[in-house]
Amino acid sequence: MWRSIRLAAVLATTLIVAPLLAGCGGSTREEDTVNDDRAVLLGRPSIEQITERYEEMQERITTRLSEELGPWEWVNDQNMTRSGCAEFPHVGGESRSLDRRHFLGSLPDAQWPQAVAIVTEISGEYDFGEPEVIVDRVGDHEIVGHDPFGARYTFGTAANTLLSVSTGCHLPQGAGAG
Repeated sequence: MWRSIRLAAVLATTLIVAPLLAGCGGSTREEDTVNDDRAVLLGRPSIEQITERYEEMQERITTRLSEELGPWEWVNDQNMTRSGCAEFPHVGGESRSLDRRHFLGSLPDAQWPQAVAIVTEISGEYDFGEPEVIVDRVGDHEIVGHDPFGARYTFGTAANTLLSVSTGCHLPQGAGAG
């Protein structure tokens, strides 16, 4: 009988102490999340690299649209903005809305399908997927494309024609060292 009681006491102690010991010395869930988020961002290009890449994409798209459907004089609004990253808090990531490009006036409805084909082809070379149609009615068209890093472009025409690009979350250059 004493043997059964002692066995029960050892078993009860083990069931209580083992989970406590397993938690000792480990990281917290918040630390794990920060480390996981940081690892995800370290696998991406830096914010400087991705900005340069998407600016190149914008330039290629606007140049080709003008060459094949224009000519148009695209204006760079010089309005880039920077912000932190809601989806990856506490790791020092940054997202950017790049300078918007536009020209005064709209694309004729008859040219919209060809314009979409050009934007889709070039943005696809930068890993953007097939665009989603947001608006498609006479005199008013808009598509949106996304890439695997959370970037988004918007291309549309109504009173004016515009192309805007926002990056996903990326670390600044040199942030991988710490």
